[in-house]
Amino acid sequence: MSVQLQAGLISVGVSTLILVLGELFLRQRARQEKKQGIQATYQKYTEPLALSSMDLFWRLREVIDTSGAGFYLQGQVHRTKFEHYKALSTLYRLAVVLGWIRALRRELFFLPGASKKTLKRLDDALHAFTSAFAEGGHVEVRRVASLMSLWSISASPSTELVTQAGIRIDREQRRFLHEAQVAGANQLSDDDQLRLCQAVADMLADVIECPRIADGIVEETRHRAISCLAVREAWIYRDWQAAIGDLVLRDAQMGQRQFEVIGYKQFEAMASNGGEEDRLWLRRLNTVIDDLDIGGDRTRDARIDQLGEIYKATARIIEALHNDDAARSRISPATVRAVEEALASSTAS
Repeated sequence: MSVQLQAGLISVGVSTLILVLGELFLRQRARQEKKQGIQATYQKYTEPLALSSMDLFWRLREVIDTSGAGFYLQGQVHRTKFEHYKALSTLYRLAVVLGWIRALRRELFFLPGASKKTLKRLDDALHAFTSAFAEGGHVEVRRVASLMSLWSISASPSTELVTQAGIRIDREQRRFLHEAQVAGANQLSDDDQLRLCQAVADMLADVIECPRIADGIVEETRHRAISCLAVREAWIYRDWQAAIGDLVLRDAQMGQRQFEVIGYKQFEAMASNGGEEDRLWLRRLNTVIDDLDIGGDRTRDARIDQLGEIYKATARIIEALHNDDAARSRISPATVRAVEEALASSTAS
């Protein structure tokens, strides 16, 4: 092979290598820029999520205070400006957190390069928050316990059987309400109430495998059994949560974020003078706090424990975001201490 040919081949090889390395470099830089862009966008959402979670956390801390500081949620009509503002701003803070969660999930499904532990911690906290709105399995279990106590059932069924009984009783009650076209068991006619109680009693005995409750006992305890069944609930299903989140989102006019959450001024205008469809979604969310007596009977109003779960889940969101980068966290030390206290209290209980 001639020297000229060897030189030519070497030149071609070097040129090819330079092109390949250049292409690899450009691709690597593009991936790095994309990763940095996603990271920046992630921060643009987690920062307002942290701030809105802190606002909600302190409000819920006030509401569930045993001294009765959350009295302003009691009643359906708030006559003073203070009560009206506190109730509406509580609704706003709930909606805002749902909005930022919705925005984060719409724009960023995952964060490449982030710690799996960090992502799991935040994802678990967000899941706990949405679950607190949507799931009431503990209410069904408590209902079974109340009925067993009322009818003096001495059996000791497994947790699995109690859960199964709770689910079946809940379905049976919903079927009765649907057929009667009423919203609650206490709105049924006397005859329908008795039929429902008998059906529930038979179902309970069948599931937990105990002797059948006598008809006379069921009839005698009808009013108290209906009270056990007619627990006030306000579950906000996950699709509803997404819709409420969308309701308070707007396209961002500038910056790396695609979405923004509306301010309180716009929210108040929507609540007062907005379209009927928008106000429908706000009314659905408001059922969680409407006429809520936090010091009332937990066995009659499931929303008391529900709000407590939302409070703890909000604390978990703050904890996850703070621990993600504690050195640069904007969460105040006072909030961190209060969050630790809240979570420690929930663990102890």
